[in-house]
Amino acid sequence: MIVEGYFVRYKDAIWAVKGCFHPEGHVVAVPRVIGNLKLKTMEASLKVVRERFPNLLRYIEEIGFEVPIIPLDSAEILDPFKVKYPEKVKGMLKRLINVGITGSYLYQGNGEDIDFLSFDPKNYAILKDLRNEEITSPLDIANENEVEGLELQDFLALKKRRLLEGKYNGIPYTFKIVECERFGKVIKKHFFKGRLKIVKAIKPFSIPVKYLTDQGLVLTSFRTRFTELHEGTSLDISGLVMEREDFNDLDLDIAHVKLLYS
Repeated sequence: MIVEGYFVRYKDAIWAVKGCFHPEGHVVAVPRVIGNLKLKTMEASLKVVRERFPNLLRYIEEIGFEVPIIPLDSAEILDPFKVKYPEKVKGMLKRLINVGITGSYLYQGNGEDIDFLSFDPKNYAILKDLRNEEITSPLDIANENEVEGLELQDFLALKKRRLLEGKYNGIPYTFKIVECERFGKVIKKHFFKGRLKIVKAIKPFSIPVKYLTDQGLVLTSFRTRFTELHEGTSLDISGLVMEREDFNDLDLDIAHVKLLYS
């Protein structure tokens, strides 16, 4: 199963696989590295696709907009679960279950931080134990080049309290837990701008995350930055609502979000 967290090598570029739905024989992916250029944001990645790979764009009903799709028969799959664990995090990984190594360690064999991937939600409780035991510590830095969809102070505040991000022996890490589910096709779309309050964290730590709001809209995201939002959190949001077969989906990944602090 090739989903969020995997990478592929295609057309002399490294592409990050996005989401859980992929057309037969293809993967939805965005460029991460082209030559010496590393693309940090979704906006930058999609700009490169429109300029250099417009033939890859296709409208996908299950996603609701045009996305780049890569033919698997022409790509090399980079599997996070076939990567040797770096020595400096082996101690942490001994406590965790079925973990792969993704990000720069997957496609170039090194990096300043380490990205983990798992399909096992039991790892979240283990991450909580590691934090309580002070084996890991909160992440207190943010790269401004990676801020997208959130304001910088919100981006950093969420990092500091998140268990899925942190530091182990001073090494920054991001832990992605993927539990795929089908959202159904997008029937129509409309723009939303207003204030919402999370009344139920349906699926707050595994991707895709889902939060029920006081207006009945369900906030969804495939990005770590929107994991672990608390019930009672209020947000000012400008974004697109995907009216799906089973629920109205407000996609945080293509919205602008401002957290409101009491």
